[in-house]
Amino acid sequence: MKIGIDAHTLGSKSSGNENYYLQLLQELARAHPNGNRYTVYFTHLEGLPKIPVADHFEVKRIRPVNPFIRIPLSFPLEFQRGKLDVFHAQFIIPPFCYCKTVTTIPDILFERFPEFFPPFENFRCRMLIPWSARRADHIITVSEASKKDMVEYYHLDPAKISVIDEAPREEFHLLDRDECKERLAAKYGIRDSFLLYVGRINARKNLLRLVEAYSRLRAKGVTQKLVIVGKPDWQGEKVVQKVKDLGLEGDVMFTGYVDWDDVPAFYNAADLFVFPSICEGFGAPVVEAMACGVPVATSAGSALEEVAGGAAALFDPMSVDSIASVMESVLADPDLMTSLREKGLKRVADFSGRRKAQQTISIYHEICGA
Repeated sequence: MKIGIDAHTLGSKSSGNENYYLQLLQELARAHPNGNRYTVYFTHLEGLPKIPVADHFEVKRIRPVNPFIRIPLSFPLEFQRGKLDVFHAQFIIPPFCYCKTVTTIPDILFERFPEFFPPFENFRCRMLIPWSARRADHIITVSEASKKDMVEYYHLDPAKISVIDEAPREEFHLLDRDECKERLAAKYGIRDSFLLYVGRINARKNLLRLVEAYSRLRAKGVTQKLVIVGKPDWQGEKVVQKVKDLGLEGDVMFTGYVDWDDVPAFYNAADLFVFPSICEGFGAPVVEAMACGVPVATSAGSALEEVAGGAAALFDPMSVDSIASVMESVLADPDLMTSLREKGLKRVADFSGRRKAQQTISIYHEICGA
């Protein structure tokens, strides 16, 4: 079979989506082709070096970056030349796609929580993603919570949706803690012990409450800094202002976007990873942190509790008191920190990039009757 994969997010610094397709391509490159040939469509030149080299891979650049031209015009023109059996899209299936189609839709949180998305993005998603989901021959999502949302909001047949867990890429594993600290000190100027958040800086990630909870811990004598790793996103400026309002400029550090090569060092060097997001389709940073052996505290409810699987300390993300209390309890109890590390490493073994690729290949074959 000839399979096309939309990998336009490679090189875009789009965190979760970029990570998902990078791992999928790495595992497809390692897998025995079994007669499958893959055409990988990329957009950003920075993404080209990330695409693995394999005899059964063909790489094509598809432009422009603008999705309003690339999806309805560039892809259909390419399909006429490519004669694919299956096309694997990111969210939106292009029109005039005369082959079987799979789309990965990690979540439809814009339906349940529209207040956390920019108005235009919200409008575009509500117009195009339901249309794409109904047209697709099959949908891949990343958690039972996301599948439940799609069935509820779009009235889809549950059999049309497969849940395939995300998994931490192989770069996320235990490293020498002291060497990681030295690396962060040399490159980022981080010389103190710290608590860590990794992800976009936007309203949905609930960082305003995290910063306020951290302020209470500082008042009680907690000495660790708070390091926030990720690029600013919608309403992210409110988090920076909150830090200033609370007088925490010397205690909270924003690194901005960090290259993937450095992220495992942040996890390995941290005392505690805190992920207070109000809603997620999966929450990849939680399993990345577990893979690196750092204790995790995260939100109860949504997909995060599902992903944590009993291996993280849980708090109510809508309560500053709850966030502060759980963080304080973990930091004050070395035995609990050790237990969370051990549980996290055990839990992360349940997620496999290789299995993710094998399950995806099975879907390609199934929709083609192979």
